Amino acid sequence: MLNNYLKTAIRFLFKNKGYALLNISGLIIGISFSCMLYTYVKYELSFDSFHHKSDRTFRVMTIDASDVTAPARYNVAPIPVGPELVKNFPEAETAARLYRFIGQVVFNINGENFMERDWYMTDSAFFDVFDYEFLHGDRASALRQPSSIVLSEAAARQYFGATDVVGRILDRTNLGPLKVTGVFKNPPVNTHLYFNVLVSTAYTEPFWKNQLDNWAFDMESSIVSYTYVVLKSKESLAAVTDKLPAFERLHFGTSQPNVKIELQPLRDIYLHSADVSEQHKITRSGSLSYIYIFSSMAVFLVLIVSVNYVNLATTRAMSRSREIGVRKVAGAKRRQLIAQYLTESFAITAVAMLISLGVMDVAFPYFNQITGRDFDLRLATITEYLPGLITISAVIGLGAGSYPALYLAGLKPVLSLRGKAVATGSQGSLRQVLVITQFALSILMIISTIVVGRQMNYIQTKDLGFLRDNLMVIDINSGNVREKFETVKNEYLKIQGVSHVATSSRVPGEWKNITQLYARSENAVDSLNLYFMGFDEDMLDTYRFRLSEGRFFNKNTRSDSTSVLLNRTAVKALSLTEPIGKQISLRSPDGMVRATVIGVLEDFNFQSLHARIEPIAIAAWNNPIQSIDYFTLKFSGDATKIVEKATSVHERFDERSPIEFHFLDQQLQTFYDAEKRASMIFQMGAFLSIFVACLGLSGLAAYNIQRRMKELGIRKILGANSSQLFVLLSTSFMRQILIAFVIAAPLAWFSMREWLEAFQYRVSLGIGVFLISGIVAFLVALVTISIRTVIATRTNPVNTLRNND
Repeated sequence: MLNNYLKTAIRFLFKNKGYALLNISGLIIGISFSCMLYTYVKYELSFDSFHHKSDRTFRVMTIDASDVTAPARYNVAPIPVGPELVKNFPEAETAARLYRFIGQVVFNINGENFMERDWYMTDSAFFDVFDYEFLHGDRASALRQPSSIVLSEAAARQYFGATDVVGRILDRTNLGPLKVTGVFKNPPVNTHLYFNVLVSTAYTEPFWKNQLDNWAFDMESSIVSYTYVVLKSKESLAAVTDKLPAFERLHFGTSQPNVKIELQPLRDIYLHSADVSEQHKITRSGSLSYIYIFSSMAVFLVLIVSVNYVNLATTRAMSRSREIGVRKVAGAKRRQLIAQYLTESFAITAVAMLISLGVMDVAFPYFNQITGRDFDLRLATITEYLPGLITISAVIGLGAGSYPALYLAGLKPVLSLRGKAVATGSQGSLRQVLVITQFALSILMIISTIVVGRQMNYIQTKDLGFLRDNLMVIDINSGNVREKFETVKNEYLKIQGVSHVATSSRVPGEWKNITQLYARSENAVDSLNLYFMGFDEDMLDTYRFRLSEGRFFNKNTRSDSTSVLLNRTAVKALSLTEPIGKQISLRSPDGMVRATVIGVLEDFNFQSLHARIEPIAIAAWNNPIQSIDYFTLKFSGDATKIVEKATSVHERFDERSPIEFHFLDQQLQTFYDAEKRASMIFQMGAFLSIFVACLGLSGLAAYNIQRRMKELGIRKILGANSSQLFVLLSTSFMRQILIAFVIAAPLAWFSMREWLEAFQYRVSLGIGVFLISGIVAFLVALVTISIRTVIATRTNPVNTLRNND
């Protein structure tokens, strides 16, 4: 029976090649793109799930509840927290800590220096918590000995040119010689925590030993660690949570009453850490909102192609009515007809699915560029994609094929043999609803694409309050360079094309952590948490900040070490009506510092546009709180030559560390990587959805015109011209597009308003966006219909009236 259904389906498709081509084309687009989106969403949801204890592993978070309305959440904890949790909580199985006291280390191997930023110190329990496959060495004992080091496969190849390097020695200043005790496979990309090097915590070292009982928590001055605890069962979390208040009172007591502890599930870290502050900004994080957006896009596209199939299938009812009548007269039952037409639906979908494999293979390289992932469809990995492909295809085949099958099987045999389908009015109404649905979803995609594009353009062109183009920022990783920074500055200034060189502790658009301090003025009731940076006198001209009151730091003088400038927001927050000459108190790691306000800067966006402008104090480069960490070169001309010459200067003063640099404008753009990816995916989705909708509209227009050919012939004989016939044929479709726009506009306004809420600085949802989207949809639909109607209006009416069909 099934064999007969398949033969019939294949015969019908070959006989109706145009219908098959329209349907299969739409299905290919829908299946391939929705499957790629499904693959991306599935991947984003898989972060950290490869650890076999992931369902009962938790990151220890520290909460500063000083501000009851908006408590600060941090992804680190005091160093003793992990062992004490295991010691005092029977529900806890083990704990591991990751810690590093500087951002980068330099290893010396046979006289050659290698700089590493992806490194941690950790304790021996690390590989009891996390699963990493070892290539060489014993994972159980690799970190038990002090001064042992474990390398990733990539690090081993970089340092030694091979992976079997257990027993080799790396030399690191302040850590001494380190012995390689293991090499593990490179960590998978779908983890929030990435590293190349793990160094065992040397418990015998005074520095580390002194921290083992240090419960003080201060993000700027305390030694803290990334702490992970494994519970004996995931159901134990509730019991542990109930006991945490007593644990907090015992260890933080009255000295730190606002410090709280919270356990965050390991699998939630990647997508649920938007409000978490990081000490070094080293962990990866994703956006849950984009998971919802991309999932919705995949569902939208599946709906659009399903609607497309239903529309085209029901328009074929008239041409198949005699076939159905003959089958019913011959004894075919309703369930057999339903099975036949469902088989036809699945056959079409199966063909589209097979072709979609080739489309995905071609499209994945471009998709990877957009998403920043590395999806690869080949024979060895095809099983990873087949479940998604089959599921999506089955949903479309069953969902889209059910109505046409039920409708066709329900035709009455007497009317069918006459070539007439029943329930024509309701069928036409359904087709109108489906067209409206298709174009409503397409218009929603178009509006979203325009809004996202406008916001991205706004981000790239907004005045941030400082210069961001042609600025090269170079890290200072050497004490020798810090001591001789003025000499180094002068050498950078000698480079042809470099007009300004400045020195600072941090820069706008900082990719590391920006220091935060508590400050208080004489007029303020409470202390204020404000950001802090140190600038030298050349930062003003290099970045072109706007000085609105007072003065900037003096050149060639060290007298400004306790002077600060404030931005407008800080002046307001500290209640300073006449700020120049006023003193404020800054709480530094070494105690309180009294600083004199010498100037006021206009507000500038020193963080991403996701955040509002916060209060910030700018101190001189020689302030007692934070040392210099960057040079900034303002240049013109060929950037490649500037980099080459700057590297030469760097190597003369820092023989140990390779040069680290970035261009500020490029760094600022990294804040919006997720938005840029979303913008490109929106563009792709909008184009494909409108294209599929037009395929369906084209088929419907052809059917509508074919059904009215005799009417058109009579009207032409009676004097109707081509323009009048065009208006007659297109009016109903244009009315449906208008209804679709009315439905889509408020939905788009609501969804885009929610998306824009993530930005403190954003474009407005003006009426122009919606008008443009509506006009685009109208024009695309009009062009689609025009192709069919122009052909029909030019047909000789004599030929159409002679046709008996």
